[in-house]
Amino acid sequence: MSEQPSVEDLAAYLRHLKNKTGRSYDALAKRLGVGKSTLHRYCSGDSVPPRFTLLEQFAKECQATRPELVELHRLWVQAQTTAEPSAQEPGDEQPVETPPPAPPAPEKAAPRRRLSLPSTPRTWGALATSAAVVIAAVLIWRPGPDPRADADTAHCTGRTGVRHVDERQAGHVWTRDFVCVNRTDTPLYADVSGTARIATLDTPKSWFVCWDLGRVQADGGRVWYYTRGDRSEPLQERWEGWGFVAAEHVTATTHPIPDMPRCTGLR
Repeated sequence: MSEQPSVEDLAAYLRHLKNKTGRSYDALAKRLGVGKSTLHRYCSGDSVPPRFTLLEQFAKECQATRPELVELHRLWVQAQTTAEPSAQEPGDEQPVETPPPAPPAPEKAAPRRRLSLPSTPRTWGALATSAAVVIAAVLIWRPGPDPRADADTAHCTGRTGVRHVDERQAGHVWTRDFVCVNRTDTPLYADVSGTARIATLDTPKSWFVCWDLGRVQADGGRVWYYTRGDRSEPLQERWEGWGFVAAEHVTATTHPIPDMPRCTGLR
């Protein structure tokens, strides 16, 4: 365990978030796509993750509130600045993220100059007309929706170098996935034609590894995605949470997701 107080503060907060869920290191590590030992090092203070992205996903898996996420980021920044080189995590992580610089202080406004206008009937009439045009423009104009909002929501992020151990497939390791927004309380089925719910996705964003065609869904689509649920349904633990999700519950620009491989040879 690190002797750096800020590193231990971060580790203690991670343990606090983990203990609230009652989930094991192994279960959380599988959801994050990292090794169990790696996650345990972070929570014991032996190392500090160089990217906050992983801790942000960890917090979401632990159902952390927005204030808790802000506090976690504060502790991570402190740990990054005080951690000894031996506590820095090498491996396959990306370079350390630097928090955005604080915005510059606003410049002091210059004194306003008073305009001297000739008070002729013609000048005041022109000013009144201009003011009416400006007011009308302000009343008519309304900011439209940001077209990037829907695009960001529908965008799925492909990742490589992840590690999802699929016990259902004799310990097969998936090293590539796609992270997408999905509907919470999404059911998983043992195969693309099944109707018995075996697991559930609780989080609003999940990873998926491959797709296949199956039974027709409510929206008329036939694409199904393979992933691991957050929790197994009673008496369905033998599936280890692995199953298929209907594409109608996954937000993407198109189905199947571009560049995602098709599921082949799954038992």
